[in-house]
Amino acid sequence: MTARPGATRSAGAAGTAARRAVAAFAAVAALAAAPACGRSAEEQEADALLHAIDTLRNAPSEPRAGREALLAELERQPASTPPAASARDTCARAYRLLLEATAAEARVRALLEAPAGSAGPAALSDLTDLAAADAKVKESAEVMPRCAEALAGLRRARRGM
Repeated sequence: MTARPGATRSAGAAGTAARRAVAAFAAVAALAAAPACGRSAEEQEADALLHAIDTLRNAPSEPRAGREALLAELERQPASTPPAASARDTCARAYRLLLEATAAEARVRALLEAPAGSAGPAALSDLTDLAAADAKVKESAEVMPRCAEALAGLRRARRGM
């Protein structure tokens, strides 16, 4: 497989963006997790989760590596209460499906943009990815409202803590 011109440069930029996103998230998460006057561990956990989900939701869709890093951070967040676990798990599932779908779509797009005759045996696999990507986009669209509901539940629980 021959690399596209600039592919190394864009891959390097994506890696840099991902590292910056994770570093920024880690710094804010550390501040959010720092002990504060009268804040319980559950409140700190809820705040960190809400921030992680908001950061992921507000992140630009490209480079995809940045969103992947933020999703991995969300998936690693502790969630000891039912509202926290529901928000983390539901939102992580919705965004995981979406990112997997966009990755498959990108592979198919690259295949379509490849010079005629340059597609190898993997081309058929990439084309079947398109059907899987479509299914994941639809499933993500079904899970996203549940993510929003779980976030609202976590915010309500946070106020009651």
